[in-house]
Amino acid sequence: MVQDDADGLVAWVAAGSPVLRKVLADGRPLRADMANAFSAETAQAEATWTGHDVLRIAPTGRPWSVWVFFEEKTGQFEGWYVNIEEPHVRDDLTVYSRDHVLDIWVEPDRSHQRKDEDELALAVERGRYDAATAAWIESIADEIEKVIADWGPPFCDGWETFRPDPTWPIPDRPSP
Repeated sequence: MVQDDADGLVAWVAAGSPVLRKVLADGRPLRADMANAFSAETAQAEATWTGHDVLRIAPTGRPWSVWVFFEEKTGQFEGWYVNIEEPHVRDDLTVYSRDHVLDIWVEPDRSHQRKDEDELALAVERGRYDAATAAWIESIADEIEKVIADWGPPFCDGWETFRPDPTWPIPDRPSP
């Protein structure tokens, strides 16, 4: 845990960290069968976070979080990934949220683009969301794009220069 206060939760996820990941019921990745996306049965699987180190910033009460990506081997800042999701809810041990498909990638030069607009349309087509919910999700993207344009928190907070304590261990695998 990097920060946990009234402003939100900030957590470090180092490459090599154990994670629980949603997969298709047969164990394949969610995007392995787009023909059945949003209708196939899913399960939770143990996995290992790979490819990047990530600082996850979940502002209190916001329907999105910002993931600050760093290259795994060099620690070089690569960009911000804004995950549109339900505001985080917590109990004594766990943080809960639910993904809303649409995301935004922000380059180090502050240019940005929406990701997975096609999947949001597919989610409506398959009945995961109705048109009103999809419009609400797109309005959240609009809100985030205004924060990016104004370079508001958490983008202006200097998180791209964050470096973890080198003595921090990789955590134990969470319980499913």
